[in-house]
Amino acid sequence: MAMESTMSPKPPAKAPRRRKPLVAARIESEDYNGNPQISSLVFICGLHRSGTTLLERMLTAQFELSCLRATVPESEGQHMQNVFASARGFGGPGAFAFSRRMREELQQLTDYAGCRERILQDWSRFVVGSAPVLLEKSPPHLTKIWWLRRVFPGCRFIIVTRDPRAVAAATQKWSKTSLPELMMHWNAAYSQADADFSEADCIISRYEDFVEQPGAEMQRLGAFLQVPARRGAVAMEERFAELENSNPKYIEAHEGTVYGRGVWDRFGYCV
Repeated sequence: MAMESTMSPKPPAKAPRRRKPLVAARIESEDYNGNPQISSLVFICGLHRSGTTLLERMLTAQFELSCLRATVPESEGQHMQNVFASARGFGGPGAFAFSRRMREELQQLTDYAGCRERILQDWSRFVVGSAPVLLEKSPPHLTKIWWLRRVFPGCRFIIVTRDPRAVAAATQKWSKTSLPELMMHWNAAYSQADADFSEADCIISRYEDFVEQPGAEMQRLGAFLQVPARRGAVAMEERFAELENSNPKYIEAHEGTVYGRGVWDRFGYCV
């Protein structure tokens, strides 16, 4: 299913920076569920700066979904468990999808039922809400769909995409790598997601759609998730009060560079 690309699949020559794992703690202002009863999971998968946090907040505000909240970047579940290493250990934003070690780690974690039990136990301290469906978002899960299917049978995936030029330019402040390298990383990450995609449990949600037509996109995603709408929508954080497509300012950073064919063609981006 993956498409031919003119982008080299090889990662940058230099070794990625290794970072220490984060320690998650509860947020005092959150109302945690002392005994969460989670029956199924929904994973939001998309690279850093793709709008995954915005989409997670939009969905939890409008639908009966439980979520994770902790003192880690954007409350990403990858930082709240000890079964697999977070992306920080494999280069972090703009680099993790190149990591062979990250793939090899998952290939060795074959006790799927045991992994499920341990992850849910770790996450249970950080669950907010009483809904039986837990919504989780972590960028590296974009490359772990095949494994998460085995660990959480019946789970669903929302694959979030955004113009790769915007993602690359927005990520550069963290990765300190070149725009072409970041475009390669987008191609590598979404090539894996494309290979793992199944209409039975996956749906694609474009950043451009949910910021420009939020009502229609929420209705479409709600139908896919088959979860009830909240009786009264929950207020979102002030930073998400106004939706605006910020792609143009990031695309300008590429100065008209044409990157050619890539897996982005599969997702509707001509770059």
